[in-house]
Amino acid sequence: MSATSEFPDYSRQVVKASPIPDWATLQQSARAWVWLNGALSQTLQDELKQLDRFFNGRWLWYGTPWAFTPPGYRSGPLLVTLDESIFNHALAHWLPQQIGLIVLAPDDEDSLVAHLEHLQQLTGANGQALSFGLGAFRALEELCEALPAERLAQLLGPIQRLVWYAGDQHSGEWVSVDAPVTGAAPTIAQRPFELSTYEEAALNPATQAWFMRDCAREFRRRFPVYDAADAQAELWRRLNAFALEASALTLRTERDVRHFMELRLRYPQRFFDHDRVLREIMLRRAVEGKQRLIDAEARLAQLAAQDVTGETP
Repeated sequence: MSATSEFPDYSRQVVKASPIPDWATLQQSARAWVWLNGALSQTLQDELKQLDRFFNGRWLWYGTPWAFTPPGYRSGPLLVTLDESIFNHALAHWLPQQIGLIVLAPDDEDSLVAHLEHLQQLTGANGQALSFGLGAFRALEELCEALPAERLAQLLGPIQRLVWYAGDQHSGEWVSVDAPVTGAAPTIAQRPFELSTYEEAALNPATQAWFMRDCAREFRRRFPVYDAADAQAELWRRLNAFALEASALTLRTERDVRHFMELRLRYPQRFFDHDRVLREIMLRRAVEGKQRLIDAEARLAQLAAQDVTGETP
């Protein structure tokens, strides 16, 4: 279980870390909306009516075939023009809870709505419909990282910038993506965005990179020794080595790989190098990965207890 000194660059290339949004800055840019996911909150319309008695939001599924498919249009996206009071409420509640994101675009709501209506799903290279939406933040980030600039511009259409909160309630960051400058006029989608075979293939490394970044974020929180700036190279070196080990052990799901990484960070290297029982557990490839990791964790806890008492394993 040796480590390597070289590892891929898992950093974002297109989606960028962003400062916390503020109203004064938003007023200097294109018109601002908040896109909200009705599936994540049943009180959006009531909350908005308390902020604006005229309710200037538009349910994007209303009047479309999606409206007649359970659970109905109020479980779909809601687009709301931002004013200062709605922005402050969104910043305090909806955005940190990942119920929505900020959309900056030209002052043409009808064109924006028409484009957003076609972002409810994608079409795969095999012609099959793929579920999507601006609220699928992981899928959105992976697409932004994987697509060529011209194709990302087509995906975004009239949207000039998206801003959202990435992470979870324990740790996260504000991020944004800007529409690439391609020289072509923005287009309004007439049908779901179609992925090519090449683009689907490009999503694989983007998915792996997102997963590795998320693991690093989680483990910096759980193991503070790796939160220091001068510890980042060592953290990435170890995570990359552990990912390779997990692959060699046929741990295939992200859940299992993340669990394996956590065990490798929590327990001493010598346990993995020298304990025959632990090695036999991990090499039982016919056993489901989840069960192997449960058994391995029990063995590691036993080794740690014996290490404290000085008993022989």
